[in-house]
Amino acid sequence: MENVTLIHWWMSQSTAVMALTLGGAMAALALFLCWLSFASPIAPRMQNWKGVVPPFVGVPATLFAFLMTFLSQDVWDANRRAYQALALEREQLVTLMALTENHGVEAGELPKAIRNYIEAVVGLEWKAMENGGESPEAEAALNALTRAAGGAKTESAFQRIMVDTVMKLRSAREQRLAVAGAYPDDRKWAAVIVIAFITQIALAAVHLDRAKPQLLAQAVFAAAAIVAISLEASVEEPYSPPKGVSPEPLAQLLERMPKD
Repeated sequence: MENVTLIHWWMSQSTAVMALTLGGAMAALALFLCWLSFASPIAPRMQNWKGVVPPFVGVPATLFAFLMTFLSQDVWDANRRAYQALALEREQLVTLMALTENHGVEAGELPKAIRNYIEAVVGLEWKAMENGGESPEAEAALNALTRAAGGAKTESAFQRIMVDTVMKLRSAREQRLAVAGAYPDDRKWAAVIVIAFITQIALAAVHLDRAKPQLLAQAVFAAAAIVAISLEASVEEPYSPPKGVSPEPLAQLLERMPKD
């Protein structure tokens, strides 16, 4: 059985679909609570619960706000680290290319190894990272690049610099893969959505006098929750399209390299 939860399916959709799906769920809950309070067979019993004071809504609403704040910080921090890893990886590749071209290195397999690595990352690994994976081809290309840098015929000082640069490149790749493999965490989003539903129930509980105010209160909260949750969820996976980090900065390096 494929391990795909409802939350994971929801987060794999576009921002518009996420918003519409969540909006439909919250609208259905609002209508159900209104029916339960005023038109269901147990409506008379529900009316006996009148008197819940409005500040009671602050309990789940505050918890929802705290969860959204922490989740937002987590999401933006992940995106920041994703961009940093890409920038560091590009920086090390540019350094390798400059060392190869400008310091008397007898090229050998080094330029080809650099190109192969970039092509593997851009063409294969970026797609694998959408599901938190990595590319064996990129790993093999990086190993080949490491061997080529270690075997380059140049001054020992420059060779040490090249090997050190490749090690930094490897570290940047590991950072990138670590960020890709850590997201998404369905449990965090499930908690936020469940607390949003509980807040709706609390709003219904303090509006048992009339149906329209109850629906209006839920509609205002739902609109705010849908916007916040959907926009945050759309950037939860840093390397997934359409809003993910693009490999274009690495792909541009291929245009600066000589053709085989």
